[in-house]
Amino acid sequence: MIPPSLHHPLRTAAAALLTVTALATAPAPATAAPAEMRTVLRCRIATSGERPITFSPELTTQPRLIHVTGTFRVTGCTSPDGSERRLHDGVATIRGSGLATCSGATRITGSGKVVWYDAAGRRAGLSTLRPTLNAVSSYNPADALLVGTVTRGPLTGTSVSGSATPTSDLSRCASSGLSTVRGKGTVRFLR
Repeated sequence: MIPPSLHHPLRTAAAALLTVTALATAPAPATAAPAEMRTVLRCRIATSGERPITFSPELTTQPRLIHVTGTFRVTGCTSPDGSERRLHDGVATIRGSGLATCSGATRITGSGKVVWYDAAGRRAGLSTLRPTLNAVSSYNPADALLVGTVTRGPLTGTSVSGSATPTSDLSRCASSGLSTVRGKGTVRFLR
């Protein structure tokens, strides 16, 4: 059990560094999605069992440049408006960096791609993502994990919005550092 005093900084750090890696290319200021946008695809996400998100060097309370890599399984995708029924599952690979501590990250850059599969398991395309954040200091991972735009491939032009919760024990970050984290959540693609 994580002590209540560590919930905010550790969840923020995990969300910040998952953000670094889950999204692509150069960061820009965060913007809210317009109210008229509709969800074209909704999926569950989880770190791959054998490949957690990895921080190098490990995340600590001291700010330093952290490089992050990882893989997410994208599963159970549904298209509420029916426009993206062919995209069923996928694998997201991520890498990025940011000036980070256990309580947040700034100067976030990175790259992300999702290889999509249809319901029969056939490859259905490759999407590239671009982040729209340059700093993360939010208690709610939903504010930070997946915020960006698809720039190429299936879903081009859609906005990405999501949330994830760390499933790893994060309590050691402040005392001895954190080199890996696992998490799960949801992601939506909006148009």
